[in-house]
Amino acid sequence: MDDPHAAETPTTPNADRFLAAVAVDGEVVFAGPSVPSVLGVDRERLVGDDFVDRVHPNDQSAVSDALSAVAVERQAVHRIQHANGGYIWVESVVDDDLAPQFGGRVVTSRRVDIDGTFPERFRAFLEYGTDIVTVVDEDGRVRYESPSVEEVLGYEQGSLVGQSPLGYVHSADRDRVTEEFYRVLAEPETESTLEYRYRTADGDWVWLESRTRSLPNDAAVGHLVINSRDITERKRRERRLTDRNERLDQFSSIVSHDLRNPLSVVRASIEMAQHKDDTEPLERGERAVDRIERLATELLTLARQGNGIDDPAEFRLEGVAREAWDTVGTEKADLVVGQDAEICGDRSRLRQALENLFRNCVEHGGSEDLIVVVTATDRGFVVADDGPGIDPDHKPEVFESGFTTQEDGTGYGLDIVRGIVEAHDWNIALTDFETVTRDAVDCPTPDGACFEIRAPTREDVIPATPDSGPADGNQKLTWIDR
Repeated sequence: MDDPHAAETPTTPNADRFLAAVAVDGEVVFAGPSVPSVLGVDRERLVGDDFVDRVHPNDQSAVSDALSAVAVERQAVHRIQHANGGYIWVESVVDDDLAPQFGGRVVTSRRVDIDGTFPERFRAFLEYGTDIVTVVDEDGRVRYESPSVEEVLGYEQGSLVGQSPLGYVHSADRDRVTEEFYRVLAEPETESTLEYRYRTADGDWVWLESRTRSLPNDAAVGHLVINSRDITERKRRERRLTDRNERLDQFSSIVSHDLRNPLSVVRASIEMAQHKDDTEPLERGERAVDRIERLATELLTLARQGNGIDDPAEFRLEGVAREAWDTVGTEKADLVVGQDAEICGDRSRLRQALENLFRNCVEHGGSEDLIVVVTATDRGFVVADDGPGIDPDHKPEVFESGFTTQEDGTGYGLDIVRGIVEAHDWNIALTDFETVTRDAVDCPTPDGACFEIRAPTREDVIPATPDSGPADGNQKLTWIDR
């Protein structure tokens, strides 16, 4: 070949092929004008590189054989790296004879991926579609993804070519998706629809619904086609609906059962007062009315609270604890804040949880000189008091909805606390103060009830691996740092 420039049109910005001259050791000694259009790199950057190093690892052997001086087959279809980090499919043809002016062989590489295979009218359809269309080869690696991958997932089109899409699936969904993916690969007549979480370019997670089916054996574009759409908002709506229905079920059960007793007391007290012309039964009825009022307040709290934290903020433990104490504290009890902590969560709801814990301490901790301690631990923080503590027989039930040991109690205070803690994706448990706090904590050592809230630290969740993330793919990360 006398003129290696002749096969290219330097003025064509969207060329589908490029020329390169490759020396016997694989070094690129010449790069044609169409290299930037096809590979996205400047010609000067390609010159001096090893041509085979730019080829996908799985295809390097075939390309090396084609470049060999004793090669029988001078043609190879392979993937070559694009400037965006992904791979494109090309068919490379190597000249039999050395080009004396370069001391190497001329290689002509032509794109053969789906962009060049689909007719123009179909490419236009893919360009303006909102669903992601993905084509994978028989090895399960991406050959093509439509332009909507940029809008939905944030990846530049072509950057995922040559990779397995399974590596971007949330770890909680990966086994299920992998099994179904390879089943469709192995069974050409099979179709599949799956919902799962997928990692975006900025590290967040979206829910995708993907429909997968095999392509005909003679299809030039690949082996499987996957149509995926973003269903994140639908999943959020489903979750809110499920939460609401669960709360309504709980609400109706409580209303039908727990409000009947105090209402019966009120009715009986009024009738007794009318019959005996005595005000003492009315006092009993007044206490029942107070209980109804408290039940109504806590029922509204249960009905309104959701199961997730949508907009967490950073704040200090001491500040929110003292605000909660100002609401429910009494003159006969003192709050002591030991080790402070930084928290990322829902400040308003955590204050509500602390108010309920403090109220529990005050109501069950004795009549005078009660000390309530809040202090951070290595795993979160504790709320403890120096009252009589909780009966060991009752410990398994204290967080159950409706459980109470007081005649006028509602049994929903600690249930609300548990719901708030679990909404943060944390845990709460009864424990012993000395076993979870350090010796150096500068505060009293109460031996009464002790509630421990356990949470991950900032370090646990912020530099998380790409596979990690909230279990539902939507909830924001929350943590407690000492």
